[in-house]
Amino acid sequence: MTITESTIPWPTNADKPGISFSPEDYKAADRNLEDPVVITAQVGEPLVKKILMDPGSSTDVLFYSTFQKMNLSDKLLQPSSGELVGFSGERVSIRGYIWLQTTFGDYPNNRTLEIQYLVVDCKSPYNIILGRPLLNAFNAVVSTVHLCVKFISQDNKVVTIHGDQKEARQCYNASLKNEQPKHLDQQYVQAVYNSDQLPPLANLDPRTNNQERSMPLDDLTKVQLANNKDRYTYLGNALKEAERTQLVELLRQNVDLFAWTPADRPGIDPNVICHKLVINLLIAQKKRHLGTDKRTASLEETQKLLSAGFIKELSFMDAYSGYNQILMHEGDQDKTAFITDNGNFCYKVMPFGLKNAGATYQCLMDKIFSKQIGRNIEVYVDDMVAKSTQTSNHAEDLTEIFQQL
Repeated sequence: MTITESTIPWPTNADKPGISFSPEDYKAADRNLEDPVVITAQVGEPLVKKILMDPGSSTDVLFYSTFQKMNLSDKLLQPSSGELVGFSGERVSIRGYIWLQTTFGDYPNNRTLEIQYLVVDCKSPYNIILGRPLLNAFNAVVSTVHLCVKFISQDNKVVTIHGDQKEARQCYNASLKNEQPKHLDQQYVQAVYNSDQLPPLANLDPRTNNQERSMPLDDLTKVQLANNKDRYTYLGNALKEAERTQLVELLRQNVDLFAWTPADRPGIDPNVICHKLVINLLIAQKKRHLGTDKRTASLEETQKLLSAGFIKELSFMDAYSGYNQILMHEGDQDKTAFITDNGNFCYKVMPFGLKNAGATYQCLMDKIFSKQIGRNIEVYVDDMVAKSTQTSNHAEDLTEIFQQL
C-alpha cells in the first residue's frame, strides 16, 4: 500500500509526565480481566462508541458501515492501494483513507489530533479499531488489567479513559453471532447407565459419535496393562520384540497415569488454570417437560455427572471429555446451571461445548509441555502425539512425557 507522509506531531517524552497504573484505576463492575478495552471518543463531529483499543494493530481502522453512519461522503476518501492482513492471513481490501479530527477526554482535560484512518468494508462488532499510530501520537498507554487507557492532555496532564465493560461484552457476543453457522449432526442418547456404574471414558466422549479419529496404518495387538480386564492398549505389530517388551514394561509401570474412568481424574489445580466465562449475568433456564424415557435418561445422566464430581447441586449438557480436568472459575459455576426433576445443578468442571473451551485446554497443554512441544511431543487441543527421531529413543521420550504428567 502507499505510505503517505504523516502530519501527526511525533511525541517527545522528555517533557511529558510519567504514566503509571494502580488498583484504584480499575472501575469495572466485574473482575474479569479478559475483557478488551472499548471506549467512546469524538471522531470528526459525532461521538463514536464501540472503539476498540488494540496496541497489536499497526493501523487505525474505520469500518465503512461506521463511515456511512457518520454521513461522510465517499468523495472524502483518498485512494489507497493495498490490503490489510490479519493474524491468520485473511486479507481485506482498503477502500481508501481519510484524515479526521479525533478527541480524547472531555474539556479541559482533552486533546485533539488529526488521525489518518484506513477505511475497510467488512463486518465487525466494533465501529473503529485504534492501533499503535494513534496511541503513539497521543502518548497513550492501554492497560487491559485495569480496563482503561491513559494519555497526555493538551495541558500536559495524565488523563484516564475507562473502558465500557458492558459494550465490550456486547461486541464479543456479536462477534460470535457473525460466525458461519455450523451444521451439526443430530446427536442422540447412546446408552443409559445405572447410577452406580461409570462407563469407560471412551464411551463418554461426544466427539466419537460424529468425528473420525486418526487411526494407525499398522496392524495392532491388544496388550493388557493390569489385572483389570478393562485396562489395556494396543501396540503395532511392526515393533521389534525388544522394543515391544520395553514399551509394555514402561506402560505397565505408569498405568496409574492413565484415566480409565472419570473418578481417576482429580482435576487441575485452579492456581494453574481454570475456565472463565465472558458473561456476568446468570442465564435463566426454564424447566423442560420431558417424556418418561427422556426424563429417565436425564436423571441417569445427572446422577452420573454427580458421581464423577463434574457437577454440584445448587441451593437457590454436555458430555465428558478430557476438558473435564479443568475446573470452572468459582464465580462462573452458577452460570452453567440446569434444572432436573431432582433439583438444580451447575458444572464444577469445564464442559465440552463451551465456545472457548478448546482454547483454555490448549493453554493448559502449552503450560504442561512447554519444554517438549516440537521436540518429542505435538499437541493440538486434546490430541497429543509422542514422537521420536529414532525408534530406540521412543521409550525414553515416553518416560519424559510420563514424568511431566
